[in-house]
Amino acid sequence: MFRNLYADTRKIFFSRGFSGGISAILVYQLLGSLLLWLLTVLLVEGQMASEDIAFSFTTIAAFVVTASTLFVNQGDFEDGCIRNKLISGVKRSDAFLSAVISGMLQGVLLSFVAFVASMITLPIFSKGFMNYTIPEVADYWLIITMSCMAIGAFSTAVIMIFGGSKISYVVGLAIAFVMRVLDTYILDKLYPEKGHCTLTGAKLVLFKFIDRFIPYSYLSMEPHWDTISYIVGCGGLILISTLVGLFVFSKKEIH
Repeated sequence: MFRNLYADTRKIFFSRGFSGGISAILVYQLLGSLLLWLLTVLLVEGQMASEDIAFSFTTIAAFVVTASTLFVNQGDFEDGCIRNKLISGVKRSDAFLSAVISGMLQGVLLSFVAFVASMITLPIFSKGFMNYTIPEVADYWLIITMSCMAIGAFSTAVIMIFGGSKISYVVGLAIAFVMRVLDTYILDKLYPEKGHCTLTGAKLVLFKFIDRFIPYSYLSMEPHWDTISYIVGCGGLILISTLVGLFVFSKKEIH
């Protein structure tokens, strides 16, 4: 198990999917910060708050983590690595769990890269935080990292379930896109800019559940639930992805 995990972890750093994810983060952070600075300072003639830059990664986080994990793990099926592991005696459960853990690690590493990039650009383009204290910034980034871990586990489980099929790209990225659109709609209904929330009954319960316990939602708005809720949400997605993925992968024929 540990030797397999070491090989999967080492593979991350030599994968074009992972390096592509890092490149996307750096380009988005730099260009996004520059564009916001131009709009704020030159057009509005104001000063840009640091929070506008510090958490910009949340806009693309789900897509970057999903694409990176899918690309890295699909290569194992294309080059026959998964099949060779099973032939050499590696248990299916060990191969699956190793892949999921490496997917979670990718989420952590990509979040760390985004954090460092944002901290570097902060003093260049902004004048300091206006609505956040340092502990609140740290808490927000912790939640972002946990969310990316959970999404990394989920997207890895998806590609293992589909046996490396190209359809896993469609499913994984489609889920990220749908959740982004759905979260925008849900937040608009739960926290309208004008007036009060008018939702009632089952719809209110469902919308609150998604907002409170689905990690994709954590990337759409600043933290507003208790820490336990975020831990339960991320832990729940990881656990469900692992259990369902293990069951399906154990029955799947690997070509």
